[in-house]
Amino acid sequence: MNYIKNNKNALIVLHEIYGINKFIEDVCVQYQKEDFDVYCPNLLDKECYSYEQANEAYDNFVKVIGFNIYELINDFINILKEKYEKVFILGFSVGATIAWRCSENDRCDGVIACYGSRIRDYVEVKPRCQVFLLFAEQDSFDVESTTKKLSKTNMVSYMTLKSNHGFMDAYSVHYNEEQAKKGHSYIKEFLIRNSRI
Repeated sequence: MNYIKNNKNALIVLHEIYGINKFIEDVCVQYQKEDFDVYCPNLLDKECYSYEQANEAYDNFVKVIGFNIYELINDFINILKEKYEKVFILGFSVGATIAWRCSENDRCDGVIACYGSRIRDYVEVKPRCQVFLLFAEQDSFDVESTTKKLSKTNMVSYMTLKSNHGFMDAYSVHYNEEQAKKGHSYIKEFLIRNSRI
């Protein structure tokens, strides 16, 4: 799913285990309005899963897709970089972990990773672009310990918000409107700051 208006900068949006659902579509539309050409590759073998199919969606991601799919996203970054001045990635949950793994690609101009809980398995990644990590305070892992490990480079900044995993998704039971607004403002600020040529 792509939202193209021949802008000078591109944004790759990486979805959660559910696929390109209404939340991800809304995100794409939002950033296309912010003057990005938005690309949202479908990483699943089907259209999308419902929230009630979380276990099935997770199993599909782990057993069929896996985090090594970041290599395909890296190839896509390289293709887009031939056309755009700047290429950014915005990922949510598993998409955030994939985005984090792509931060070693020096052709990427910035990575935003929202509640990527499996980033903790890839703390050895050495970003070659600016990275902004947005975590939920109430997640399934030790957020503080992970952020300490990740913030040892000046390429990485992060914010932990008082919320649960999935707090930016208006269709999720974990949606937190106040924290989602904060999250979107941090993301916008990061993109504006790093979009300057």
